[in-house]
Amino acid sequence: MKKTLSILAVVFLVAASVGAQDAAAPAPATAPDTAPAAAPATVAAAKSYSASSHHYAVWSDISTEDATALATTLDGLFGVYNEYFRFDDSTLKSALTVRKFATKDAFDAYLRKVIGETKDDFVYLHYPTVERSELVVYAKDNADDFDASLAHQAFVQFLKAFISEPPLWIREGFAVFFERTRLDPKTGVVTYVDNQAWLETVKLLQSQARLYKITDLLVLSSDDARAGLDVFYPQSWALVSFFLNSPDRRYNRFIWDAIAHLSPEGTLEQNQTIVRDFFLRWHNEQAAQADFVTYLDGQRTFAELVTSGVRAYGDKDLETAQKAFTQALAKNATSYIPPYYLGLIAYAKGDYVLADGYYKTALDLGSDAPITNYALGINAYASRRFDEAKAYLQKASDGDPTKYQAKAADIITRIGSDTGM
Repeated sequence: MKKTLSILAVVFLVAASVGAQDAAAPAPATAPDTAPAAAPATVAAAKSYSASSHHYAVWSDISTEDATALATTLDGLFGVYNEYFRFDDSTLKSALTVRKFATKDAFDAYLRKVIGETKDDFVYLHYPTVERSELVVYAKDNADDFDASLAHQAFVQFLKAFISEPPLWIREGFAVFFERTRLDPKTGVVTYVDNQAWLETVKLLQSQARLYKITDLLVLSSDDARAGLDVFYPQSWALVSFFLNSPDRRYNRFIWDAIAHLSPEGTLEQNQTIVRDFFLRWHNEQAAQADFVTYLDGQRTFAELVTSGVRAYGDKDLETAQKAFTQALAKNATSYIPPYYLGLIAYAKGDYVLADGYYKTALDLGSDAPITNYALGINAYASRRFDEAKAYLQKASDGDPTKYQAKAADIITRIGSDTGM
């Protein structure tokens, strides 16, 4: 799990959504119906390579291969989005246009020409027709940042291709919900991955009594959303998560019915009011608010799971510790803490093969090398892989002689006694 984004990051990201996609990226002031934004010829002094897929027309100034790879990824994202929305893609009048630039400077130059200003991140330019609308992106040094921004803004493009003015909470809540969706390079399949990066923030806002009432959030205006970005953005994600994952199937049913009630040509106010009124026909406002808070209280952050796991491990409650660290690993596969402790738990249960795998994963993720090598050495010794044990123990000793030289030497001596060497 990524670290919780700062309030500044909230403003930055939503400015590219609540403001940029509609208010800050309107049709050009002059001749809006005769100056299509998606025409390849608008890119001056740069060669564009094109590729198409089932749902997309992609332009890239990098290469045809780059355009093709992006088109494939976008089609995969489209499929994941539509697993939830079930729109009839045969109603699309044209492919969705995406334009990619090799540099931020080229991205900026293009936006200045098209809308008279630039943006800090990817932007979807929404025009009255799908043919003229386009998603504009640029290559980033950090692949994970690129993937997150692409998954977010490509969803906005997807949604608005079918519903011109969707409720803000649906647009932004689902956009964040899909941010960790990724293409698996090994399988070539785009797969949804749970994104709970905002959970800690939402729980803090709840403890401060700063969350909107659900019925207020359902009809929040663009101006009010911009004024309350630090609450609107994370709570929109949390509300989507609640409706989708609540154990009460009435809430699960509501999200599907809400999507079905959206009008493709309706205004923002009309669509938001339709959904709010439908919600109130089926749910008591106070009871739903209490259920939402209960749901949030039941969700544990990565930090909470780690703390719980460490405590349970210290109390020798291995089953509880294993459950906590397994859940923590699912939330954040980049932290070495869960696999290291899962290695300790596997070792304590006598599963030395599993422990070895977890320890090596932790080491790859940046765990303290001496302590992890020592754990690997102890584990190898317990499973009578004596040569490996000596090698790991020597690494631990060399890495931190103060802590491990004497301990490692003692076990290496025992190995010699056990093997007669």
